Amino acid sequence: MDGFTFKKQKNISLREQITNDIRTAILKGEIPAGSRLKESDISQQMGVSRAPVREAIRQLEREGILISYPYRETVVADISLDEVKDILIPIRMHLEEFVARKYLKQIDDAFIEKLQQIINQMERSYQDANLDELVELDMLFHDTWISLAQERTVLMTWRSIQNQTKLHFIKNIRHYASDTIVQDHQALLDSLASGNLDRISEELRLHLSGAKAFQFTSDERTEME
Repeated sequence: MDGFTFKKQKNISLREQITNDIRTAILKGEIPAGSRLKESDISQQMGVSRAPVREAIRQLEREGILISYPYRETVVADISLDEVKDILIPIRMHLEEFVARKYLKQIDDAFIEKLQQIINQMERSYQDANLDELVELDMLFHDTWISLAQERTVLMTWRSIQNQTKLHFIKNIRHYASDTIVQDHQALLDSLASGNLDRISEELRLHLSGAKAFQFTSDERTEME
């Protein structure tokens, strides 16, 4: 937590506000993976008692953002490249392909335009070198895609991996070719607009694997893992 200080809370009765502040700091990379969090330090910086901070930490543990070890410490969760490749990507592939296949007839011009506007914003974020916003827009694009689903299981599964996906992006964003991220999403959207399921599946596979955008050397791969 060196170099980062939590702001004082305006309304200490709002546990969710404390939770949101801690979550945001982690997902923006202000508190990196592996960092220790001390309940006493956070409560002092925020100007609140330790009880709501303790509740916030428990909530973030349930979300998979924090890990607490009995009688030891609480740390910001990390995620390995193998976890991304072997767990997150297959889950995302299955969910998004399912939605495209089942709800293809609901993908009209208005929906395509909605996704196009997100990509246009991504282009502006890339031009402004705003990586935090680029990550948020990337997530918004896929969240919008998933939101077509009516199945509760699809939505719950997606929400359960969102924070881990963000942790991955924040940790490894420097390995991405940011301009290619925008192009990747445009290619994915173009495939969706085509209505061709084979093309959508292939582009989705390339997109989620990061085959075009995810660039790193062998030394960097070792560092990431």
